[in-house]
Amino acid sequence: MISFANLKIRTKLVVVFFTVLLPLLTGELLTLWYFQNTLQNAAELELTNVVKHLYRSSKLQKNCHFPSGSKEKTAKNQAPNANTVFLEKLFLSYRIGKTGYAFVIDTRGNVIIHPAKKGQNIFDSRDLRGFQFIKEICARAEKMEGEAIGTIRYPWVNREEGETVPRMKIVKFMYLSKWDWIVAAGAYEEEIYAAVGPVENYTFLLIVLSVFLVLFLTLAMNRFITRPVVMISKAASRLANGNLEQNVHVESERDELAILANSFNKMADQIRQETENLERLVDNRTKELKESIEKYRNLVESTVDGIVTSDRSGTITFANTGMVKMLGFERDFLVGRKIWKFYVGGIEQARSIMRLLKAEGNITNYEQKLIAKDRNIPIFTSASLLRDSEGKKTGSLGIFSDISVRKKLEKDLQKAQASIVQTMKLRALGDLVAGVAHEINNPLMASTTMLHIIQKNLDGCDTKMNARVDLLRKCNERITKIVNHLREFSRQSVMEKAPISINEPLENALIICTQQLLNMQVHVEKSFTEELPLIMGDSNYLEQVSLDLIANARDALESCECEKKLCVGSMLSELDGKPAVAAFIQDSGPGIPQNIQDKIFEPFFTTKGAGKGTGLGLSICYGIIEEHGGRIDLDSSPENGTKFTIIIPCESNRAEPIS
Repeated sequence: MISFANLKIRTKLVVVFFTVLLPLLTGELLTLWYFQNTLQNAAELELTNVVKHLYRSSKLQKNCHFPSGSKEKTAKNQAPNANTVFLEKLFLSYRIGKTGYAFVIDTRGNVIIHPAKKGQNIFDSRDLRGFQFIKEICARAEKMEGEAIGTIRYPWVNREEGETVPRMKIVKFMYLSKWDWIVAAGAYEEEIYAAVGPVENYTFLLIVLSVFLVLFLTLAMNRFITRPVVMISKAASRLANGNLEQNVHVESERDELAILANSFNKMADQIRQETENLERLVDNRTKELKESIEKYRNLVESTVDGIVTSDRSGTITFANTGMVKMLGFERDFLVGRKIWKFYVGGIEQARSIMRLLKAEGNITNYEQKLIAKDRNIPIFTSASLLRDSEGKKTGSLGIFSDISVRKKLEKDLQKAQASIVQTMKLRALGDLVAGVAHEINNPLMASTTMLHIIQKNLDGCDTKMNARVDLLRKCNERITKIVNHLREFSRQSVMEKAPISINEPLENALIICTQQLLNMQVHVEKSFTEELPLIMGDSNYLEQVSLDLIANARDALESCECEKKLCVGSMLSELDGKPAVAAFIQDSGPGIPQNIQDKIFEPFFTTKGAGKGTGLGLSICYGIIEEHGGRIDLDSSPENGTKFTIIIPCESNRAEPIS
């Protein structure tokens, strides 16, 4: 329901004016109605008094004789007496309104006194509705007692007077029983109530004037009060909607509305000035904010690390360019997907990270792997929770750093450390072996000489002794061979370096071993790169390294039930960022177990059976390549076999073809 306080001012004024006007109009209408009824009652009372006067006047007369008018038998030609003439003149002298009159009839409808129908019978007279009003008057009169007065109304057209429009007629009557007279008087209601019309007209005029007065006051109030207030209200509304160019002009100069309009104009000017200042301030702050956002956006987008934000459910809401490049997926593909779908550990990994975040608030350098488009990437994850202004958790921020290079460097460092340790071991052991070989070599030479003399002196006399001496000789030869290996291991022999192609010792080694490999049904593949840069090296020593590595490959393939294949080749490479050449020997054997790969270059370590190796071959190879300033790398697995790669720095960029 709308309250009065919520109505507009114009509506309130209308309500107030009509609140005053309606009771006034109601009072005037009630007064008019009451006065009209009073006049009507007075007019009918006058008609009633006329009937009563005529009734009483007739009652007082005696010896009245009217044809067919008395119940007593009279002579047919009896002349009217003086009383009869008096009553007739009395009745006919009354004029009620303009056309009304008094008359007398008996109960059979015979007209006794009438201005125009004397002597006629009007018992069956009917009004426009067909109602027998005379018959009704007669019926009622016979039932009336004393001075009772009857009233009847009926529509009537006096055609004798040329009337065509029916009018309501009212008749008052009394019954004089001693003469069987019905004394009546009647007229049209509009003639009886003639005095009521002017009153109604004056009252209606007063009502119309009152309405016009109210309308005039309403319009005046609207002009001088409502319209200025509405103007101020509309201007305030436009001002509230952002249109600050508002001014209100009021015709008056000193009243409250003018003061209000002037105050509004001043307020609008102040708001306009403050708004302009605020807009300038906002523009400056917006510009600074845009610059700051652009700065941090460039920072986020230019960093090589992946930056990702996600909501509370783990759905990615933002991924920077670094993350896009890291994973190899488009940004649109990443946004909207669950972050844990890119974890190698899946949702359990995400739950573990979230538990750490909830416990500590942030994490740094959490190592895991991400699923990229073509590979799995090792990363360090740093993450923190995101919260809104109320401190409620809204999601998380993750920074992912690719540590693939770091992992490779760590692996290279481990290899380098292992190489350094191996080198230190070999050098320490080389010094020891050099001394042992020197000490063993002298008595070994004496022992060999003595065995030769003994065998010569026996001269085949004692077959059994000859066999024993021959066995001792073979043992000395084996000892000599071991001593020679020890001397080579300890670098006691002289190494003569010259510019050579890495392909030369590889080719020489293959010439020596190819037939043996073919006999073992080993398929040999060559993959030499022609015109490689030269290296400074000793061809004999490098040939020995090649033979040892090919021999190891041959031994690995000997007991292998797989497809026997040996690949030997060369290519360009680099060593410590400098140009180098590489030679590789790769077999398809079972590979070297992971747990012993770091021990294969140690002296006297071997996996071969007794009598098949001393465990010095790879150690000697390692030392020879180290003397050339190079490195031996091992790559071995059960799926791909074993691959040894020899990397030696270049002497120059000049290349020579294979001869």
